[in-house]
Amino acid sequence: MITEKPPIFSALVFLIALTVLLAPLGRASQEWDVGNYPNPTARDYRRCSMPTTAKICDPDKVLGEQVRYRLNHELNQLESRTRQDHGATFCQKKGITGAMAIAKHVRGGSDKAVKNMANDMLQSWNLDGQCQKAVVIVVATEDRKFWVARGDAVPVYAQEFTDIFTQQKGLFQTGDYQQALTNVLQKTWELALSKQGPRSQPEPPGRGGGRGFVDPGPNSGKGGGGLPSFKFPKIPGWVWMAVLFVVIPLLCCCCLCYCCCCKKSGGPSSPRRQTPADVDSGGGTSRGGGGGLNNFLGSLGGAGIGSLVGRLLSGGAGGGGRGRRGEGIERGGAGGGQQPYHPSRPKDTGGLYPEAKVHDEGGGGGW
Repeated sequence: MITEKPPIFSALVFLIALTVLLAPLGRASQEWDVGNYPNPTARDYRRCSMPTTAKICDPDKVLGEQVRYRLNHELNQLESRTRQDHGATFCQKKGITGAMAIAKHVRGGSDKAVKNMANDMLQSWNLDGQCQKAVVIVVATEDRKFWVARGDAVPVYAQEFTDIFTQQKGLFQTGDYQQALTNVLQKTWELALSKQGPRSQPEPPGRGGGRGFVDPGPNSGKGGGGLPSFKFPKIPGWVWMAVLFVVIPLLCCCCLCYCCCCKKSGGPSSPRRQTPADVDSGGGTSRGGGGGLNNFLGSLGGAGIGSLVGRLLSGGAGGGGRGRRGEGIERGGAGGGQQPYHPSRPKDTGGLYPEAKVHDEGGGGGW
C-alpha cells in the first residue's frame, strides 16, 4: 500500500528545487559593466551601499561598512595630499581625484574586460574633465582582477601602477582588500610627490642685475631693532677750497666793515631796536655796539651764509634735508622715518609635476 505525501511537503520540495535551479541565474545577472554599474559621485550612491555621495562604490557589499568609509576617506586624502598650492594655475594646484569600484564579477571576467570597464568609467563619470588628473580603481574579487585607469595628466604612469599592484598581490590573495587598497593609494600619492621638480632658489644679490630675495635680519633697517647705519656724506675737495678761500674771507670782511661802522656811530645814547634777547632779559640793559654785532651775525649766518654752507655740505644730494632723507632710505633707515620693507621674491616655478600629458590605459593585473 502506497501512502500519499501531503501537498505541503510536495510544495516545499518544489520550492527548494526551484531555488537551486535559479541560483546560477541570479549570480549571472550580477555581471557588472559600465552601463549597469552605479556611479557613487552622482545620485546612485545608495546603490553603492553609501549614505551619501562618495568616491567608492560596493553594490555587492564585498567590504564591510567601516572599511568602505575608511577607503572613502583615503580617496579624499589622495586629492588633498597631491595638491600643489604653490602652482600658478588651477590645474597646477589641483590634486589627483580618485574613485573606486568594487564588484564580485565583471562581464567577461578577463583582464581586458576589467581594463575596459575602468577606462570607460573614467570617461563616463567625468571626475576631472578639465585638468585630467583622475584615476578609477576597479577590483573584481571573484574574477581576481585589479586595474587602475588614469587621466593623461596624472604623474603616475601605467607601468608604475602595475608595479604598485605587484607589490600588493600577496594581500589580494589572502583577501585583505582593505590593507591592499590602502597601500595602493598611499604608494600612488608618494610616487606622485616624488615627481615634483626642485624648487627654484633665490638669486644671490649682485647677480643678474637685481638684488634677488633678501631675508630681513633682526638688525636690518630702522624697524629691525638695531641701530641705523649712518655714513657721513663725502664732501668734494672744491667745496673745502670754496669755504676756506671764499666764504671765510667774505665773513671776515663783513665783520670788519660792520665793526668800523659801529665804532663811528655807536654810543650809550644812540637809540637801537629792541631784540628778542632784551625781551628775555627784561629789556632794561643796553648792550651798545655789541648787541648790534650779534644781530648782524645772527641774521647773516642764519639767512644767507647758513643756507649756503648747508647746501654745500649736503653735496647736492637732492637739495638739503630732502636729499639726506632719500639717502637714508637707500641705506636701510638712516633718515626720513621708518620705511616699509618689501623684499623682492623671485617667481617660484619649480616644485611642480611634469606638465607633459601621457596617454595610456593604466596598469594592474590578476592574482
